[in-house]
Amino acid sequence: MSLPLDCGYHLWKRQITVNKRRLLLITTRSLFGTGLMSLLEQQTDRVAIETAADVRTALQKSQTFQPDVVLYFRETSRPEDEALLQELMSRHRARVIHCTLEADRLTIYDQTSINHATVDDLMTAVLK
Repeated sequence: MSLPLDCGYHLWKRQITVNKRRLLLITTRSLFGTGLMSLLEQQTDRVAIETAADVRTALQKSQTFQPDVVLYFRETSRPEDEALLQELMSRHRARVIHCTLEADRLTIYDQTSINHATVDDLMTAVLK
């Protein structure tokens, strides 16, 4: 029995897809959110991105997308989203990163907090 000639290509392509980090991005379509999306789209060879406008939508999408990383990126924090983020973490073994425009601080829910965070810090947290 012989395999089709393109079988190796499909196995190689599947391996590349499997190695991508699955990122669920919770953000608005504001200038802030659009800028972040542009930055992350430069990493599409390493990250598969799914977006959600809010945490409730992210919970629904996470059932099928199964994210490795959840990035909650908003202009301001919303206290009511904290419980939903906790639920998201309990459902999935995803790394949750919380970042807002109101403070240059990243909170990574593996007990990491980075004050005076930079874009490089954000990208490292997403790709780690």
